Amino acid sequence: MQNSRQGVGPTYQRRYTVRVSGSSLTAAQLITRLGDDLNAASPVEVAVFDKTSRTSDPLEAGDEYVVHMPGPWNCPVRVVERTAVSFRFATLRGHLEAGEIEFRARDDREGDLVFTIESWARSGDRMAEFLYAKLGIAKEMQLHMWTHFCTRVAELSGGHVIGDVEVQTERAEPSGPGRQRRLARAVTAAFARASALAARLRDRPLHPKGLVVEATLTLHGTSRYWGVPFLDDRTELRGQVRLSRALGLPPALPDVLGLALRWRQPRSGDAEAEAIGELLLATTGHTRLGRHLLRPATRWSPAFYGSLLAYRAGDRRVLLGAVARRGRIVPAGLAPLARALEEAPALLDLVVATEFGSWERFGELRLQGPARSDGSEPMRFDPARNPVQGLLPAGLLQQVRGPAYAAAQRVARRRADGARSERHRRPERTAR
Repeated sequence: MQNSRQGVGPTYQRRYTVRVSGSSLTAAQLITRLGDDLNAASPVEVAVFDKTSRTSDPLEAGDEYVVHMPGPWNCPVRVVERTAVSFRFATLRGHLEAGEIEFRARDDREGDLVFTIESWARSGDRMAEFLYAKLGIAKEMQLHMWTHFCTRVAELSGGHVIGDVEVQTERAEPSGPGRQRRLARAVTAAFARASALAARLRDRPLHPKGLVVEATLTLHGTSRYWGVPFLDDRTELRGQVRLSRALGLPPALPDVLGLALRWRQPRSGDAEAEAIGELLLATTGHTRLGRHLLRPATRWSPAFYGSLLAYRAGDRRVLLGAVARRGRIVPAGLAPLARALEEAPALLDLVVATEFGSWERFGELRLQGPARSDGSEPMRFDPARNPVQGLLPAGLLQQVRGPAYAAAQRVARRRADGARSERHRRPERTAR
């Protein structure tokens, strides 16, 4: 095996995605068809897959291939993972690259077939890096090979391509991953200890009191394809929202306002099963700088609620938000909010943007009263345990958030258990 640690130069994450309409094959059937004969989709003038183990059987984990390419660039690979809708190769010694490449397909809710090739790799040696980064020969060959592969997959499925093959590349310089991991562990430990200490002083360090309301999410997507069901699908979802003040200051004082959203989403790879998705938003600015800063507010509406921390959608870092529409002013106290929701539902536009790009609307969030307090049984959120399908936490602070939440919630559970035990013991002492 020739993994990325044995390569040279920067690591490239590359993704080639094609959306196919009218396919006669399901995602699983397409992957089975490719496993039977990779050359059915490969542009054989550029690359021929030659199976060197168990040559008459379909593709399975452990199989090895040599990809024959023009010039002295034959590339040996091994199948390291095979599922119903994907398979993954790892490079072997002598390959131009050091890393892995995955082929996967999925059936989306609109009836289309989405096929993706994604790789994570560095150049295999100095010569390969020169051919790729300096001369660009390997780069052009790779681009030609995989875009044509995607196009031929569409033909193989019996459907037709919607738009163009989408190509995304992200480059990460080799900058001391060991030191980065040590820094992440140190910061995580510090935040976890601080959260646990705060939880000992107050059951809920932040957002102590809140109102819970029923929510409806109406999603319709944007003008671009993100590769994330939450951002791409056209559907209606049911959920709940908790609205709260971060510090619990008196209503007359500005406070950071929180909007925590929970809903049921299809479990990845299983259209029949469901999983919980959670998203935490708070009042921030909406400008390119302001979206990265918390902003105390004096009203629930109009207001902008942002995720503050970034997520990764493919090779793009994105932020999510909700915009409470203008035309209705609701002061930032819990009592005025409850009265406003009794009178009429609150409507917010769901928006997404790259870190420094413009906001795009992808849905509507409707909050329906009556609102109820969760003071006796606080509604707790943990987006690290209940992530949005297809969105990966990006950055050091996102890594810190999960362990910090977990530490605070462990302390809160111990306090609650202790209080329950004390209540059970008191009648016994009185009886004596």
